[in-house]
Amino acid sequence: MSAETSQISLKEMLANPSKAFSHPSQVVSAEQLSHGDKVKVLKQWELDARLLQVASEEGMSGGEASMLADVKQAQDELGVEPPPDDKRGAPTKTGI
Repeated sequence: MSAETSQISLKEMLANPSKAFSHPSQVVSAEQLSHGDKVKVLKQWELDARLLQVASEEGMSGGEASMLADVKQAQDELGVEPPPDDKRGAPTKTGI
């Protein structure tokens, strides 16, 4: 996490994880966050990435690359167990 993001609150991190961190792996190594907070931030980032994929599929993307695979890898590094029905894909576009 960079110096400018050290002043960002957890609420702001949850609202827009990619503003606070340039890559999901930075969430894993963020010392000021508890394990539970890291899980919450990555869960929000996962949702954002899935919504970006939906927008891209529907031709509404702004050219931003999806970070879904990187978010899932960061979740794995934290030991976050995927839901039993998660096959690293989703039955619906958003995975919800």
